[in-house]
Amino acid sequence: MSKTGESYTTARRHLLSEGDVPAISGSPSHLPGSIPATTALRVLLHHAKASHRGKALSEPMVFGMAGGIGIGVFEFFYEKEDVATFFLGGRHSWHDDLAYSRALLDDFELKFAVSETLGEKKAEKDLHAALQTGAPVIAWVDAAHLPKRQIGCAWDSGYYHVVTVYSINDETGAALIGDCGDQPIEVPLDILRTARARIKKQKNRVLFIEPANGTALSIIDDAKFKKLIHSGLRRCSDGLHNPAMTWAAANFKLDALERWAERLHGSSSKTSWNNRFKPGPNLWRGLTWIYDSIEHYSGGGGLCRLMMSDFLSEAGESTGDRRLSALAERYKDLGALWSDLAHAALPEEVPQTRRVRELYSKKAEFLSDEAPTEELAGVWKEIESINDDAGENFPMSPAAVDDLLELLKRKVIGIHEAETVALAELDRIIN
Repeated sequence: MSKTGESYTTARRHLLSEGDVPAISGSPSHLPGSIPATTALRVLLHHAKASHRGKALSEPMVFGMAGGIGIGVFEFFYEKEDVATFFLGGRHSWHDDLAYSRALLDDFELKFAVSETLGEKKAEKDLHAALQTGAPVIAWVDAAHLPKRQIGCAWDSGYYHVVTVYSINDETGAALIGDCGDQPIEVPLDILRTARARIKKQKNRVLFIEPANGTALSIIDDAKFKKLIHSGLRRCSDGLHNPAMTWAAANFKLDALERWAERLHGSSSKTSWNNRFKPGPNLWRGLTWIYDSIEHYSGGGGLCRLMMSDFLSEAGESTGDRRLSALAERYKDLGALWSDLAHAALPEEVPQTRRVRELYSKKAEFLSDEAPTEELAGVWKEIESINDDAGENFPMSPAAVDDLLELLKRKVIGIHEAETVALAELDRIIN
């Protein structure tokens, strides 16, 4: 971070990509990562001995094979409460970790099973049974109930998340799980039980590879490797052109960025940021969520475009396809544009925005290592305190706000143009 000025998640992503698969005491299959669902799938593939030319698959490679990037631009306004929220998604199928996982495992021709139930006792029994296969299990949880994350009640029943469960110790009443961090962590079974049950539509879901082929995946030859890469690129393109979420398809296409830019500045419509995200709690929430969505929530920094660049670079080098290497440079530049937008949303010259940006990076750092949860709780508390203060006494003048929104609009327009060019190049490659 000090050397490059990158966010913690971006800097950490570089370090993770440079090392070999680590051997973690107590859980030889645990792998650290940046994106929860991608990391969980990588753990399952690693346990199934997936490798190419003697090397385990990297997180960027799994990310690309699973579909790479996506887009999601969502604004919600609750008129009665006068509450506006904003969210950006950057991974392919970011809204549906089950579909995301199914598609990749199908491509690998791995037989897997998904268990769902509304009963907590049945759910715990199913988890025990899945672990009896000897392989790690992906479990769907509400991250607000994981002690390591120290999120608090504000996100209760709304923080969709997946973790990898490695084992259960009935004597100690704890489960060993992986949550992207550098080390696996122990979670009391009663807390894991609550976290799994909290989001009803996830139905205590678990996914596991069936024993028949779960530990004997053959080495991936060059032809299969190229096919997996091409399938991932095709899935990426299809997701951006023909979103699976038909009820909000416009929000999952790149043109959603153009509409967002129009709302950011110079519009008098009811949906404009001038009307919905006025200086106060709403604008502060919008600006901080722009930053957090791009640099931390989606994983790896740059709204996943940097991870996409890493995938394309590795794919181009492995296959000898120079077109992929050239496209990797486009997405590297796109990642930088997204990160620039994130930093612009929280200006360096405003003490409150500068400090909250620092706190988000500190939060990401604590989630990655074994820092005491009390320290992470302190970071959350300071973030909430700044949020409250800035909401009541917005730290920018009306003129400064107008200038900022105009700047953000220009940057989003530039990103939309660059994303469109990159997608057109991707389409030419796969076609």
